[in-house]
Amino acid sequence: MVKMPQQPRKLQRISRACDFCHRRSIKCTKLRGPLERCRNCADFDIPCTYERPSRRRGGNRGAPEERHEPGGRPIGEVGAATTPSRPVHSADTLQPGVNPRLSTTVYNSWPTAGQEYSSDPLLNPWKALAITCQSVVLDLAQVYFEIVYPIFPLFHRPSFLRALHNKMHLEDQGLFASTMAMCSLASARARDGALYSNRRSPSQLSHPPPEVFWTAAAESIPRNLAAARGIEYMRACAILSITAIQNGQIRDMHQYLGHYHTLSIMEGLHDEKSWPNDLSTVEVEIRRRLFWSMYTLDVYSATVWGGMVRFREIQSNVRYPREINDDLLDFENKAQISADCTTPTSTTYEHSVWMRGWNFTTDLYRILEHAIDGQRQTLRGENESPWSLFRPSPVPGHLIMEHVHSMFSALPSQLRLTGPVTGDPENDIVGFQSANIQATLQLLNMVLSSNEDQGIEEKCEVAGNVLSVFTKVPIEYLKAISSPLLYHLGGIGFILGSVMEGSLSEASYQRVRKLLLEMAALLYQMESALTRSTGASERLKTQVTRIDEYMDKARHANMHSGLAEIGQSQHFEGYVQPTAVQSADFDDPLACFELPSDLLDDWPWSSGAGSLGGMFPMALAKTDN
Repeated sequence: MVKMPQQPRKLQRISRACDFCHRRSIKCTKLRGPLERCRNCADFDIPCTYERPSRRRGGNRGAPEERHEPGGRPIGEVGAATTPSRPVHSADTLQPGVNPRLSTTVYNSWPTAGQEYSSDPLLNPWKALAITCQSVVLDLAQVYFEIVYPIFPLFHRPSFLRALHNKMHLEDQGLFASTMAMCSLASARARDGALYSNRRSPSQLSHPPPEVFWTAAAESIPRNLAAARGIEYMRACAILSITAIQNGQIRDMHQYLGHYHTLSIMEGLHDEKSWPNDLSTVEVEIRRRLFWSMYTLDVYSATVWGGMVRFREIQSNVRYPREINDDLLDFENKAQISADCTTPTSTTYEHSVWMRGWNFTTDLYRILEHAIDGQRQTLRGENESPWSLFRPSPVPGHLIMEHVHSMFSALPSQLRLTGPVTGDPENDIVGFQSANIQATLQLLNMVLSSNEDQGIEEKCEVAGNVLSVFTKVPIEYLKAISSPLLYHLGGIGFILGSVMEGSLSEASYQRVRKLLLEMAALLYQMESALTRSTGASERLKTQVTRIDEYMDKARHANMHSGLAEIGQSQHFEGYVQPTAVQSADFDDPLACFELPSDLLDDWPWSSGAGSLGGMFPMALAKTDN
């Protein structure tokens, strides 16, 4: 029987990816058949749609190619992702290429849950995620106000919580971006052990992880920053830069800090005269808090990572926030408080101790900005002449610190001494501010001390004072401030590193050794819960162990060589029995020696590494992914 030739098996074309997977360029895998949702859409609990138009393979020759912006979105659709958070421009004033129909209101491109999904396959899945995780978003908002807000009060608590409960962040793309950024920061802090109360556990807040909220925030910010109007996008970029520090992604920190500065310049945030005239009292205060919060972060990043202070305090025209609590700022409150004064004029309102401390911390950063100038004067070379025309006479660091301490002594007693954690956010917010003041004081002290020629004793005194202050602050506050505080401690390593690289005596080494072990113990307490721990405490202990081993070997070698010399010298006339100090000079507490360079090659805080940038080298910086 003749066998018929076997029919060639028809190959099945690779299935088409859904809109969500296509936009994110990830594999689209069906779990239970072609009609069910793919794995990714099921994980995010979002509709698995195929609404984008199909394109025939090859296309028509000679057809005009549709122009796209770098992210892959057609230029004509930019408006779908760039709706202004505060729509103050009419359709006639929109930039060329923006679809007026999509940009007139936030409701067109950001429909609520009951409306039909937008044609943009990127934004609506994140909205669906936010709808699904509404309870987690509300919990993370509470976490933010407990452990982040005391240092970065970027939201007005009553109005923001009302907006979340009313799901207004699902109707405003800018508010959505800042909300997702807030969730990312709060979730990252909670994961890293910053929670100090038993009201919530990290496991309750772990799904979705902070990286998901980060991506949702980042992808909600328009690629064209000129179209990102309003304060919400500025706030989103500001929070993402803080989150990047928490995650050790320093390049991302610089990126979003740069985005913030770009947006703030376009909005005129640095000058209150440029602000819209119809701002409410709450909106004015939030802008003031945002500006000065990011000013302190700008100075902090210039101190720790180098670079420039983008907004000089002398070039700004923004008042300090008023020293009253958020409840009194609530726009629904019947009390009308003038927005033109820093403190309430009526005696019926109590001054906020917490905000008093917050403004004092801003004062410290303004002093720190000029201390950085003094630090970098020594780096100026051939281009010194123009600067010398305006350079003021330098003020010694100890005189500056005397003035700062007089300012500090005028603070309320609650801010001068950090009390224990109570678990009550209303009380603990003052403790947070007190801890932040102490950390900033020590940062300023370290920068000022680095501007002067100091001996071993003076450097050890500065490092010892910093460690003493930090060990007196309750560890709960230190863990809540979290990763940024690790870079403060890096300044101690920088100071002690400069001591280790110089000429040492046995006594000075023992003092430095004690300080290093104290620093390692404090670092261990702080970074034990960090997801991306730097391992700095273990590295410090290992470094001390290596130096101890070298010192022991040197002592033994010195002792043996001394005994050999004694044996040879006894045969000569006039021999005198040496004293114990003469026979073992290495054990003389005042005898000077230098450690071999190979022992310090991997020293985490080399004094030369930071000479061209910030005060502190980047040894404690976590590796960017």
